[in-house]
Amino acid sequence: MPETDSPLKDLVRDFAPDFAAWLLDVDPADIVAVHVENIELPAGKVQSDTVLHVTLTSGLTPVLHIEFQGIRTERPMPWRMLDYMSRLVQQGWSSLCSAVIYVGDGAGVRDTGQHRIGCPDGGVALAWNYRVIRLWQMRAEELLALKRPALLALIGQTRIERPEQVVPEAVATIGRVADYGQRVRLFDAFASLMRDESLS
Repeated sequence: MPETDSPLKDLVRDFAPDFAAWLLDVDPADIVAVHVENIELPAGKVQSDTVLHVTLTSGLTPVLHIEFQGIRTERPMPWRMLDYMSRLVQQGWSSLCSAVIYVGDGAGVRDTGQHRIGCPDGGVALAWNYRVIRLWQMRAEELLALKRPALLALIGQTRIERPEQVVPEAVATIGRVADYGQRVRLFDAFASLMRDESLS
């Protein structure tokens, strides 16, 4: 997914509060602040896609770790996520939420996001969980219903069953973004992430 990797990462960093609210499943009004963390994980060449430090109105300050993944990967995603998550926890944060956003037909089809290693005595030696989002399985209307312009840039990676209706609606919503710079960045991301087959 080299052609989508950079637009996706830029989109999340530019519109971090929208993605934090979506992936943490909180109301956007509950987001007080979001800071993009530049983290070098210790012990090896392990580089995570995006790490956001979120402050909520409740006083909670979770760290949100987001990975993007296409169909091909050198290591199975569950093991990569375990590696990322364990190293992030060692940075000293007490609250961590992780998500994998799968891009491209068939990507992550077997990943449940819930993994565990058992013990012979019936106990659990190790367990780790993360949120799994398969954009290619989502209906475009699901993103439209969230009414968050930044998320509409992802529509080209979803299932668009009625492009003649959905695409103009998404474009109109992005067009109403007041800030000119944000509007331009969203239209750039929208165009970069639109697959030809999404419009057929």
